[in-house]
Amino acid sequence: MSPTNSPFPITALAGQSRKPDQHALEILRELIAFDTVSRHSNLQMIDFIQDYLYQRNINARITYDDEHRKANLFATVGQGKRPGIILSGHTDVVPVDGQAWSSDPFVLSERDGRFYGRGACDMKAFIAIALAKVDAILESDSQTPFHLAFSYDEEVGCLGVHRLLADLAQRQLHVLGCIVGEPTNMQMKTGHKGKRAFRCQVTGRSAHSSTPHVAVNAIEYGSELLAFLRAQSRELEQGPHDARFDVPYTTMTTTMFNAGIATNTIPAASEFVFEYRYLPVQDPAPIDRRIRDFIDTVLLPEMREKAEESAIQLQPCIDYPPLETPTGAEIRKIVAAHAAPGEQSKVGFGTEAGIFGKHGIDSVVCGPGDINHAHRPDEFVTAEQLVLCEDFIDSLISDMAARKS
Repeated sequence: MSPTNSPFPITALAGQSRKPDQHALEILRELIAFDTVSRHSNLQMIDFIQDYLYQRNINARITYDDEHRKANLFATVGQGKRPGIILSGHTDVVPVDGQAWSSDPFVLSERDGRFYGRGACDMKAFIAIALAKVDAILESDSQTPFHLAFSYDEEVGCLGVHRLLADLAQRQLHVLGCIVGEPTNMQMKTGHKGKRAFRCQVTGRSAHSSTPHVAVNAIEYGSELLAFLRAQSRELEQGPHDARFDVPYTTMTTTMFNAGIATNTIPAASEFVFEYRYLPVQDPAPIDRRIRDFIDTVLLPEMREKAEESAIQLQPCIDYPPLETPTGAEIRKIVAAHAAPGEQSKVGFGTEAGIFGKHGIDSVVCGPGDINHAHRPDEFVTAEQLVLCEDFIDSLISDMAARKS
């Protein structure tokens, strides 16, 4: 499509001489139109990408979830024999429920040099640009191939990428490293925190509120555990620090709570969700043990004095590792030479890069957009960030093609 016929009459930004590539914008428009909220299937988007690659004689490997409702895609672009570079992104997005959008979240729209749509920032822009650069990779005739790795269910705990990596392990594919294109304003990030989240279910004994002596109040015992977690959070603030994070210590917080059926009924059940995000240098196992010890030695004995059926169950719901890219990693050196300038730092939000790292694939995070513009109503990525990402991948392609040995 020519610029004159483009549905995106891009407003020029002050100081920016170039506009985003129209081909990349057309792909981004297609990707935004797929409603890949995590509770829905992503297969239409995967089919679109698979067909796009097939038209270029590139076969993609697909790994499905148990229900075949969702899938990962992995494809190798180029015939080079050297270890390749993975360009990684997730296809799912967070919901738009209850958010006040100024335009349809599943229709890419442009206003004043900003491109709006659910996933525009997190992280369909990176995927769109990677796909738009496939032809350039093929034309470069590089000895270093590029691999495209697009996963499902990242937003609900980095679930899908495990199957993709298990498939790669069986194939014994050798790679130089991985670039996860989460929004970092195109600056390289070499670390992020790990995360563990738990759903806690407290079971007590119900009674009329006028007879609390015969009840085991699930709200009150749940609250005692929450108070303990708050005390643990304060201790963690005094623990190991890493100044390269915006929040330089391990955090712990409660995010959901549900209990009670009536004002005159002591509840027999309560449920809440809590999480902690821990530094790469910190072992999460002792944190888990302190919580479980408090439940087993303090709360449960007292609860079961009145009601033997009392219970407190912790169900893990999210668990992904931290990222700490080795200083001497080749992918770190390569990306540092092409990423946007800025102080090398780490991010507090989680990515799939830590999981790649746990599988022996050195990884960094570098992608277009600002994480503060993601997940919110009117999510957007700027034209400037799109151009920076295009230049970044172009320079990577040129760099790899120039390496003859």
